Amino acid sequence: MSSRAFVQTARFGLAAVGIVAGLAVFGGVSLAQSTSGQNAPDKSAAAKAAAALPATGAPSAADPAVLDKGRQIFTDYGCAQCHSLGDAGATGHVGPSLDGNPNITQDFVKQRVTDGQGMMPSFASQLSPDEITAVASYIAKVATK
Repeated sequence: MSSRAFVQTARFGLAAVGIVAGLAVFGGVSLAQSTSGQNAPDKSAAAKAAAALPATGAPSAADPAVLDKGRQIFTDYGCAQCHSLGDAGATGHVGPSLDGNPNITQDFVKQRVTDGQGMMPSFASQLSPDEITAVASYIAKVATK
């Protein structure tokens, strides 16, 4: 096989993986969940974390309830399938590593989760603004710089 054919085959394979991961994520189901027969993520832990949030005012990004909610969303929505993040035990290789990236800020993550870019889909139709803030807070807080 020529190197050109190999590169083209590798690109096709990566694109297929991204499409499968994106379809699983659009459904709100991680690849692990979709292969284990579950049709939807268990949102009870995320709901409990959300219930623990104060009813008034914006929660602090350092609030343990917000971080727990963000960690749960990261897990439930298949982020670990594409991204690596040590705190979550995530070792995905399709998307960029969240550890060791000095550009990871809460605002950056909120924008990327809301709007998507490249192979990463937008989650604006699946997550509320508070949920997006929670996952962005979590990632920005735990990602090693």
